Amino acid sequence: MAFTEPTFYVPIGLCVAYLAWRFFAPSFFMNRELARYARMDAQRDHERGRLAEALAPLEPKVGSGEVEAAIDRYLDGR
Repeated sequence: MAFTEPTFYVPIGLCVAYLAWRFFAPSFFMNRELARYARMDAQRDHERGRLAEALAPLEPKVGSGEVEAAIDRYLDGR
């Protein structure tokens, strides 16, 4: 069997592709999940800021702790 025959290169190529997949795929999917969680955190922080701005007039009446608790309850309830 010569090294120029496809019957040699195809199985070797499949083995190399499988090893590359096993090595690189977990980090790719992990980075994708981390990016998704970072986007979710950024969206939550943005929404928290918008709610705090909208509820700012109520803060002197009910207290800042109550406003923060209401924002947390709203964001956790969704």
